[in-house]
Amino acid sequence: MNIGLHALPFHQIPKDQILALSDMLERAGFLVYFSQSLVRPFEKFTTNFSRTFNLESDISSFKAILSLGGDGTILDSLLYAVPAKVPILGINFGRLGFLATAQSTEYEAIVSVLQKETMSIFHRPLLEISNSEEAISFPQNFALNEIAITKRDTASMITIETFIEDEFLNDYWGDGLIISTATGSTGYSLSCGGPILVPENESVVLTPVSPHNLSMRPLVIPDKIKIKIKPKGRQQKVMFSMDSRSKPILINKFLEIKKSHLAANFVDFPNYSFGKTIREKLFWGKDLRN
Repeated sequence: MNIGLHALPFHQIPKDQILALSDMLERAGFLVYFSQSLVRPFEKFTTNFSRTFNLESDISSFKAILSLGGDGTILDSLLYAVPAKVPILGINFGRLGFLATAQSTEYEAIVSVLQKETMSIFHRPLLEISNSEEAISFPQNFALNEIAITKRDTASMITIETFIEDEFLNDYWGDGLIISTATGSTGYSLSCGGPILVPENESVVLTPVSPHNLSMRPLVIPDKIKIKIKPKGRQQKVMFSMDSRSKPILINKFLEIKKSHLAANFVDFPNYSFGKTIREKLFWGKDLRN
């Protein structure tokens, strides 16, 4: 059975930790493949990473991809995993790590979970652009956390004309607008004052970024509703983002956003709970004044 390991090159995860996990997996009977992104910092110094894969590789035979890093690495792992319908197990080598369910000290438990003939999998919904007057050319048209429109290279506000189910909702004046999934509610949306949703909540959140009118508050709507937005302003382009990928796009062009027909699959890891994660990551119930 094949297993993929993926990390972002700038994380510089120690090679001995990667090889220790790889050796443990190999002894358990797995054939381990390494993403080219993971091996890039080491390729001049070692030949230990002989089996590699990239975004063009067929990885549909993988039992799982182990994402080594933080939430950003998991978002990058989705670019490999979602098209191939391969589940991800996030191993936290980062700092905050809302999405990672295992820790870098739990290798034995990780291997034990992967050895099960039938692993428990949970699913997270994705957002996609369903129609656009602007050419948006990301090869992978999905976002786990959020789709966002924000201003770029200027201090001037932008306006985002917003419709839900073809009914006009609002002109959002400010620095931008975030359309977040329940999973992404603990990301960019949270930092802009959005609510925290449990991952099982079938909703999306419209969160304004630094709104000019303080009555513009985050709005929670069902994820089945189609959202249509048109950015406007003095500048010719605004920044369009899908999770960690971004590009400038022209203003005065409609974008339609809806729940994707694809889903992100994750390996269910023992002892993980959303409540525990939120409590620990946000220091709930702890007095930090001293």
